[in-house]
Amino acid sequence: MKVNDLSVRIGGQAGDGALTTGDTLATVLHRMGLYVGTYKDFPSQIRGIHTNYTIYARSTPVMARPESLDVLLAFDRETVERHLHELESGGFVIYESSRGDYTGDLREDVHLLNVPMRKIAMEVAGKEVMKNTVALGVLGGMVHLDREVMIRIFEERFLKRKGKEIVEANIRAYDAGVSFFESAGVTEPAIRVETIGDPKGYLMMGNEAVAFGALVAGCRFFAGYPITPASEILEWLAVYLPKYNGVVVQAEDEISSINMAIGAAIAGARAMTATSGPGFALMTEALSYAGMVEIPLVIVDCSRAGPSTGMPTKNEQSDVFHSVFAGHGDFPRAVLSPKDPQEAYEMTIQAFNLAEKYQMPVILLVDQFLAQNKFSVPGYPTEVSIDRGATLTTEEALAQIQNGEFRRYRVTEDGVSPRTIPGLANGLFWLTGVEHDEAGHVSTYAKTRVAMMDKRLRKLQTAMPEFPEPLTFGNPEAPKVVFTFGSTTGSVLEALKDSSEVSIVQIRTLWPFERNPIRDLAQDKEVYVVEINAQGQLAYLIEHALGRPVHRVLKYNGRPFRPSEIRKEIFS
Repeated sequence: MKVNDLSVRIGGQAGDGALTTGDTLATVLHRMGLYVGTYKDFPSQIRGIHTNYTIYARSTPVMARPESLDVLLAFDRETVERHLHELESGGFVIYESSRGDYTGDLREDVHLLNVPMRKIAMEVAGKEVMKNTVALGVLGGMVHLDREVMIRIFEERFLKRKGKEIVEANIRAYDAGVSFFESAGVTEPAIRVETIGDPKGYLMMGNEAVAFGALVAGCRFFAGYPITPASEILEWLAVYLPKYNGVVVQAEDEISSINMAIGAAIAGARAMTATSGPGFALMTEALSYAGMVEIPLVIVDCSRAGPSTGMPTKNEQSDVFHSVFAGHGDFPRAVLSPKDPQEAYEMTIQAFNLAEKYQMPVILLVDQFLAQNKFSVPGYPTEVSIDRGATLTTEEALAQIQNGEFRRYRVTEDGVSPRTIPGLANGLFWLTGVEHDEAGHVSTYAKTRVAMMDKRLRKLQTAMPEFPEPLTFGNPEAPKVVFTFGSTTGSVLEALKDSSEVSIVQIRTLWPFERNPIRDLAQDKEVYVVEINAQGQLAYLIEHALGRPVHRVLKYNGRPFRPSEIRKEIFS
């Protein structure tokens, strides 16, 4: 009997309710005290295309997709045909059979349970849509989900919005599903889940963690345009930011979004925008402007499969070059990349501090797998440090006036010029994207150009100790070292955590890219780089740092790595 180690995939056509059903199941398992990770595989079309949702729950932290499935809950025949091969031997197919039992090919080592979910839903609840709740009931009877937890979730979701009758109808539909399984006479699976304590912190997707981090960091202005897979940041902040005197604007496009955020930052607000690759491409002119004018700005790039429109709902880590090199001319920026929701929260706060302290754009690169999937998060710090940088008072600004003008872009040893908020007495200055002198006046003098360029770029050297350092895991004396970043770190850790032959390095700061730590960690070792793109973009940066080639372990079909795929490449 396998206890508290369950993987379930729910599939059907977009609009069938697979994602909603999966969210409910993930929440139940989370409330039962298990660690949970989810994986949505869905199309950009609203209806009529296959979609599926995998829920993986166990008693230890979940870092990657499961290798195989215990249960396949299928709302249509296509789901069985697509995913049957991933079932464990002895696994179950629960098939929606209101329009006929499943009659396709079936492996001899798996079990099939035909369930007329729509018919049962109509009989007990009067609503065909409650087939999803019947399905949860069948699964609940099979693996012993906690009924009381399920009922509380029904009450939380429906009591205020739809009333007591809908709650009771869902309970009837769930119980009917449980009864169907108990009376079906099938072999009970050798798997079950048990309540093992309080929930493991929060169940949260990466986008929610970014938005929460922004709120806690003091962000009070957000402008964005809906785009997959970043839209949840806009949606979350639209609900919560106004409650804390913040402003959220759904702009007409990404160009407007970043320019609105720049304007808010100039006015003194902590400001952010979020987008994906295509939208970030539109933002690059304004990104360069923020670099020239030295504006503190946070930009979230939720990367997806490209190029162009690519595959909007699929995962890829192919925006490394884009985030590091996008924009014209030389200007300082930072690019940070978290591996999980906890780091997404913490790095968002850090991004705001870096942006304001060093007056530059900071890009948070979050891949789609992390952005739109849910993971158990142990908890978030209740106290955070806020650093708003060198912002002058009226008296302090007076001391920087020279020839009657405030020197907003005063050349300093560390590259940071103390700033003022517009409207401050003694702090007026010219603001232009053209090269300028210390007071902001347009200047093309060679000496001024070099002084201003060097001043801006010195910020990166000054800030270097504050950027997130690489994290190392495993045996530091191992003959092989694996570099990775973002959510792929979880797959690498899951794949190699028990191996003494490999050390693992998570790169958290993609720019500025420090060579010396990379060289130290890779010295005399065989180097592998695991990432989800076709060219090996992180590998390129690491090769440049090391001055020698590395092994590329790449995947670019839109899906995250399974741990077994990584093990095969490292040890073959």
